Amino acid sequence: MKIQNGGCVVILIILVSFLRESYSISYRNFDEFFKNITGGKNINLRPVLDHKSKVDIYLFFHLIYIKEFNEVEGKLSLTGYFNISWVDQTIPWNSTENGIEQFTLQEHIIWKPSFIIGNSYDGVKLIYRDENVIRVQSNGVVTWTTGDNYEVFCNADVSRYPFDAQICNLEILPWGYTNEEISVVSIFDYVVHDLLNPQKTWEFIESSVTKREDLQLITFSMLLKRHPMFFVLNLILPISVMIILNIFVFLLPPESGERVGYAVTVLLAIAVFLTISSENLPATSIPRLSSISILLFADVSISAFIVMMVILSSRYYHREGEYPVTKLCGDL
Repeated sequence: MKIQNGGCVVILIILVSFLRESYSISYRNFDEFFKNITGGKNINLRPVLDHKSKVDIYLFFHLIYIKEFNEVEGKLSLTGYFNISWVDQTIPWNSTENGIEQFTLQEHIIWKPSFIIGNSYDGVKLIYRDENVIRVQSNGVVTWTTGDNYEVFCNADVSRYPFDAQICNLEILPWGYTNEEISVVSIFDYVVHDLLNPQKTWEFIESSVTKREDLQLITFSMLLKRHPMFFVLNLILPISVMIILNIFVFLLPPESGERVGYAVTVLLAIAVFLTISSENLPATSIPRLSSISILLFADVSISAFIVMMVILSSRYYHREGEYPVTKLCGDL
């Protein structure tokens, strides 16, 4: 039994030593392979064997979160990443010789295309981050995944606020290359949103992708719809209640003397509510003023008119004695 146990231990040691030796050789081979693949490459030259041929670049955008949409400033903040791929004709190798199917490297080691956000809110923004990695496959396919927070222009139409829906675009185009050098193609005709986190104010409805051929400009269009329930409960319903309360002033008997006080109280309540709710209203009139702002103005105007009518009616009701008809009234 001791001899058998000793033999098992020896076999185990031999196997461990063999595996360690195989791992070390594999690592050295991979290191040598990596240097051979990436060494001596000019990252300023497009990775094509014929310099007159184009580099076909395929991409899509994956939306992760709608951070903020400021209707007044026309700024949409998004979080997501671009998946960009192309074929590097100078890299392919025979994976059967070394068993290496793919590997990753820093993005500044080999050539990659330059892209900018076409409708960036704060100046020209290159899609570039030093800490990103690029995945290279044995057939030469290079995949570059780069993500960030993107702030873009989006002109809002708040005429139907808070039941509005906005169409916002994210534009991306190559920087420094002509149509004869690269060709940009969108993999999908929509914005990928499998990992999209729900936003408290806006709901992602649908999307589309279009291309402008002369600039190789890819436009990702997104339809966003506002969640209106908060504004209905805190803005529209209180306004409706105050409008109804205005009408009830004429149900009070003139002898009570409460008509004027009631009408002024409702007018002051509307004015105070307008001051409080102004923070929730879109402070913009381009391209059109919001309907809710017009409704509030109409409510204030009608309430002021009712106050004047109540004051005049009370004056005439409580007037004593007879007064001669004026010349103007007589002519009428």
